Amino acid sequence: MEECVERVARGEAPRDVFTARGHPNVTARNQKSLEITKDPYLTKRGDCIVACCSEKAAGELAGDVLGALARGGVVVLILDTGNRWDYVIGETPIATPTSKWRIVVRKSGYVDDSTVAIHANKAASDLDRGLVAELKRGVPLRVIVGVCSTI
Repeated sequence: MEECVERVARGEAPRDVFTARGHPNVTARNQKSLEITKDPYLTKRGDCIVACCSEKAAGELAGDVLGALARGGVVVLILDTGNRWDYVIGETPIATPTSKWRIVVRKSGYVDDSTVAIHANKAASDLDRGLVAELKRGVPLRVIVGVCSTI
């Protein structure tokens, strides 16, 4: 799995790189999922949301990434503020997401139009708390979504 993270970080696997930003209402307390949204605002009730104002949603990821999500493999989501970073590893949903508003990573096997990873090793509550503190300050976030078909 670590090899996949390195391959995605180096650009040696299908990936998409875009930006979002944190928000003062980020709590990152959800224990089952993690979400990045295009919405410009979030409430504290959205405890799975770690970033808003995303440049992309699940259905808008690069074509090679969408194809890889449908075929199967390992998904890596890297979240980087420049000062702090963390990553999440999961399985592809073996489906092509179509959502134009959000990206969701889940610990469960549930798949909907925004799901880019299932059976993930982390949810919002598992993220590095230093990263979460940065996001609460509203800092820009570099997001990398990548897929390794084999590791």
